Amino acid sequence: MKPRMVRRLRAELEALRARRRSLRSSEVVALAKRIGRKRVNRGKEPTYERTGWLPLTIPGHSSDLAIGTASNILDQLEEDIERLEAESQDQEEDANEEQE
Repeated sequence: MKPRMVRRLRAELEALRARRRSLRSSEVVALAKRIGRKRVNRGKEPTYERTGWLPLTIPGHSSDLAIGTASNILDQLEEDIERLEAESQDQEEDANEEQE
């Protein structure tokens, strides 16, 4: 993923974190999908996975997520974004080495 896209994802995450008291699951699911997670059928609640990453369960309630639940989900998504940043930097370094 390009560094510019990773920065956009981080900005979106921070915007969601600023209003986590009134966060809907659909907003968090949208971010999880943009990060690259896909929904899988396991457990009672919707679960989102990406190969090699820990699964992330996001409750599918129609009302707002509980503050603690929202914070935990956003923390996991932040770890995902940090992982994407590291992968992006590795790809950039590899491309720079190839050019030399």
